[in-house]
Amino acid sequence: MLIFILVIMTGAALYYGIRYTLLKHGIREISEELTDITGNLRENRILKQPFPQREMEALLSSINYTLDEVRKERVSYEKREQEFQRQLEDISHDLRTPLTAIQGYLKLIDQDSLDKEEKEYLEVIRRRSAHLQHLINQFYEFSTLLSGNYKMEFREIDLARMCREQLLGYYRQLEEAGIEVRIRIPEKPVFIQADENALSRIIGNLLQNALRYAKHRLEIEIAEMQTQEAAKEVMLICSNDAEHLTEDDVRQLFRRFYTGDRARSQGGTGLGLAVSRHLAEQMGGTMTVESRQGKDQETQDEIWLTFKTVFRT
Repeated sequence: MLIFILVIMTGAALYYGIRYTLLKHGIREISEELTDITGNLRENRILKQPFPQREMEALLSSINYTLDEVRKERVSYEKREQEFQRQLEDISHDLRTPLTAIQGYLKLIDQDSLDKEEKEYLEVIRRRSAHLQHLINQFYEFSTLLSGNYKMEFREIDLARMCREQLLGYYRQLEEAGIEVRIRIPEKPVFIQADENALSRIIGNLLQNALRYAKHRLEIEIAEMQTQEAAKEVMLICSNDAEHLTEDDVRQLFRRFYTGDRARSQGGTGLGLAVSRHLAEQMGGTMTVESRQGKDQETQDEIWLTFKTVFRT
């Protein structure tokens, strides 16, 4: 009798041991397959059961249903995004034509026939129309980037020279805004592989962002780095002090149409940084932002923003 019980117990232990081993192996296979599927949801794949098992079948059925719903939502999102891009491009194009005509008529106005007050009004109109043209161009550029129609032409560019030229172009505006600029840019050329127009847009957007939010100080630095793969990278570091920005604002700075404190947005679209990050990534680089609180009592209400853009040489 004892031997019979031992045989039954041994058989049961062997049966459940085999089931446990198979279950463990099956879960591992399913986990690896699920990781592979979620890595490319465009492929209409489902999880398959490695061996017959009722409980596992119910679980896989539930997961496959969820995957199918996620795919449907992704397709719906992509359609909405494409429609949004098309509408944005169409609106930008429709606005550019009458605006160009308005600016043309403004140039035809004989200023000599105007008195001082009328000349001031005309100058205001010109500035406003130029600003409107800038906003429309940003919308059009962003829609072009999203659609994948922006063509890069890579060549060797001296980042140090371009930074100095851009800073000279913004010198008067920075001075009028009372922003002290400190630069740490090498005198020697610092070459990177980039598209000239895209690089110019990135630097210009960073400087415009500093003009919008900097309180007193702006620092520009170029640093060369050696990566673990023995390749060289160049980092453009743009830092400025800022007021009335929360940590939540900082986290959303690259979100399109986000303008932070709208009272200080000065009519911006919230697209400049989003465009800059997209351009940096298209050139094989990255753009990130960091923040820290002011260290002393006078600056403890300030946030110091640091934008780091990495380029490949």
